[in-house]
Amino acid sequence: MPESLVSVVVEGLTATVPAAEREAARRPPYPTPAAQAPARDRLLAELAALLPATGDGPRTVTRVRGAAVPHRSVVSSLNRPGRFDFSDAACALLAVGALTDADVDALDELLPHYSGIRRQQVLNRLAAGDLPAARDAADLMGDLSWVGHRDIGGALADRGDATEFFAGWKNYAASQDRNGMADLKRRLVTGVATSQGWQAAVAVTRDKRIGPAYARHAFDDFPTVEGLQEVLAGEAAGILSEMDECTVLAKAVRRAAGRNPTQDHPSLKGIVDRIIAVDPTTDKATMRWRDGELFGLWPAFGEQATLDRVRAAVRTPQYRRELKVLARDL
Repeated sequence: MPESLVSVVVEGLTATVPAAEREAARRPPYPTPAAQAPARDRLLAELAALLPATGDGPRTVTRVRGAAVPHRSVVSSLNRPGRFDFSDAACALLAVGALTDADVDALDELLPHYSGIRRQQVLNRLAAGDLPAARDAADLMGDLSWVGHRDIGGALADRGDATEFFAGWKNYAASQDRNGMADLKRRLVTGVATSQGWQAAVAVTRDKRIGPAYARHAFDDFPTVEGLQEVLAGEAAGILSEMDECTVLAKAVRRAAGRNPTQDHPSLKGIVDRIIAVDPTTDKATMRWRDGELFGLWPAFGEQATLDRVRAAVRTPQYRRELKVLARDL
């Protein structure tokens, strides 16, 4: 009977490695310790055989608080010198169903604290559309269960399901990783806007758990600059501050201009006018915002005169040094 993959992982994790070999494995050319080499080779072969014929495969996490990345990227990383890790390989095997939940239980005490294998169980259940099971899996993550619950919240946010998103709010530990929480709120607003329209997305920002600072994301993905301008001047007038309106309009123009435009988008001049009109002496944050938005428009500049005008307006020395050449001339 062929050796089970979980037993191969255990073999690699528990192998006795002399201190000299362990130390050598940390430096180029990163030789694999002899006791671990057979298990490593077997797992890499299995992972290669399990790669999808097309596409990048399922989202995979190898660190409990790391980013979820395409499965193919994880397998590619494991094949690089010095990058193989038995814990990471176990996560990758679980992502494609080569390990079972029982296998995870068997490995639990052997894996390092940073392993994302329990979180991978959450992602697997989300991929299968089993929300209750995903929540149960997140609860198994102990003190970091909020990380798994945020994965669930992110999936709900992306599909614009505000009701279910808020139902899980207490599990998101909003005081932890505030940048990550801010991104989750943004995803909710954009997800609702995509599925139900900007009005519904703005309504979500009236919930004190989200707040009006996220209202601009209700307008992130308008199909045309002209349509966005019409809405902001009409039905949505007054919802956003002048700075937020400029931010969403600048983003829309960058998207509409495409790569290396040969002339300015018809709406570009008006948006540049509005951004330059914001008083940079108000405070440092306003000055940084103003210069950042003007510099961010650089890929949309099609005419040298616009570039020269913006370069003269910005106050940040680094931006002035860089705003000399149009994107298409690089």
